[in-house]
Amino acid sequence: MKKRQLLALLPMMLVLGLPVSAEQKASSDTPARVENDAQAANDLVNKLQGMDTVSASFTQSTIDKHGRPKVEKGDMQLKRPNQFRWNITAPFSQEIIARDGKLWMLDPDFKQVVIKKQDDQSGPTAVQLLSGNASAFLKGYSVIRMNYGPEEVYTLKPVRAEDLFEKLEINFSEGEISAISILDTLGGKRRIDFTDVTLNQPVNNELFQPDIKKLENDGFDIIDESNL
Repeated sequence: MKKRQLLALLPMMLVLGLPVSAEQKASSDTPARVENDAQAANDLVNKLQGMDTVSASFTQSTIDKHGRPKVEKGDMQLKRPNQFRWNITAPFSQEIIARDGKLWMLDPDFKQVVIKKQDDQSGPTAVQLLSGNASAFLKGYSVIRMNYGPEEVYTLKPVRAEDLFEKLEINFSEGEISAISILDTLGGKRRIDFTDVTLNQPVNNELFQPDIKKLENDGFDIIDESNL
């Protein structure tokens, strides 16, 4: 099949995760969980909104509903509001870029670029959460927080039954984002671990604007489905 299913990568970022096991991290005096913690939700909003720019390397581990594993590595950059670049470097090359309401999916192996509306994706993604309006996003989710020494884990559960994921976890280590995990409603799991994280430093805007003319000259097929 020539056209790779690029959209399958978005709830990645997004992130169906290999959730961190509480039994592995928590001690015997782990506090009881609550349905929703308004203070935790407010603190999470402040943490996310305080990240104006993020640059990091990532390892994305996925297990589908049949138990098949997949690991991808790469780097990412994002800039509020709603700009990001997700660059997979192994085991294949692929780049996903978002800016100004458009989302570009570049596949060098097939020399193909698919362009879609940024808000036309099915379900939330981790990168959209990190680069978008965290306060508006979290209004649809209950939030609880667990502390494990220097690590904080925020667990989000949707209040709407029709959501595409059952649980999303955001990990911070010593105040710095370290992982995002998602469990979807079909049993798929995904976890993204971040390393070499740099916050609130200048990021080149050209990273969020593909050079379509150059790509065309290099022989890429441009498939524009954005209607913009």
